Amino acid sequence: MDLTSINDSQSVLFKACISKQLEEIDLLSSIYCNPNEMTIYDPGVISDFNEYLKGSSIPLRSTLDFAIAISTSRGDKIDIRVELPHLYPVIENAIVTIRNALLSKPQESFVKSQIENYIDSMDKSDTYMFQVISWIQEQIDDFLTKDTSDLELEKKDHHNEIDDFERLWIYSHHIKSRWKRQEIVRQSRDLDLTGFLRPGKPGIICVEGLKKNTQEFWRIIKSMQWHKITIRKSEVRQKAGEKMEKLRRFDGFREELFSDTGDDEGTKISMSQFITFLDKHNSGYIKKELFGFE
Repeated sequence: MDLTSINDSQSVLFKACISKQLEEIDLLSSIYCNPNEMTIYDPGVISDFNEYLKGSSIPLRSTLDFAIAISTSRGDKIDIRVELPHLYPVIENAIVTIRNALLSKPQESFVKSQIENYIDSMDKSDTYMFQVISWIQEQIDDFLTKDTSDLELEKKDHHNEIDDFERLWIYSHHIKSRWKRQEIVRQSRDLDLTGFLRPGKPGIICVEGLKKNTQEFWRIIKSMQWHKITIRKSEVRQKAGEKMEKLRRFDGFREELFSDTGDDEGTKISMSQFITFLDKHNSGYIKKELFGFE
């Protein structure tokens, strides 16, 4: 987020939030101080935040993303992944997910909703991640043994879509958070979706596969904190059946920068590279949906 263009009152709010975040990181680092217990994905963000508080005009493009490793009563390892938007805790909620191989998809969705509900109930005048982590530690054994069969949608409700193929073209104002990028790639692969992610500004995502999986992907992704994100086009092939794999235009799912500079955030898209890529995958027509020109 470029904070150089905000007014004085907004600047006070941003600085108050960022200051609180740095204080919270110091607290958590002192509590979870054992080796591999706390991981800050990009330590340089902390330096940027400190420089900003000193009056630097440096644009803050990244957020504080970190993970806390905890254990269950049985000794299973759980990763609590956290992203703190710039206006956390006052305006924006922390984004918290947990990772564990023992969690099924229904359990993972259930846990995510429970964490979100818990955060919604909290006092947002001060930071609260230690309370959230402590609450997860108290609840994690119940989460892992929870019978979530009643949370799964009945197959009969979707029998008309069971063989439907869908390709989604998703457009975002920007995708720069390392945590979001990792989560987008992970979810696409977990759901057997092919396509690509173009990080930077603008952010572009294409996913294709079973409609029930593309819709689950969209449900998960849109629940993250975004400046703006929308589906620009949905392409559905009903009852695709055995033709499913032939309908795919992409092999696997990966990040594509389309950048002349090689910047890993792809801040400036090379339109010629992007259009060449689309044409190669029989998708040249989508540039009108994404950018408004033929």
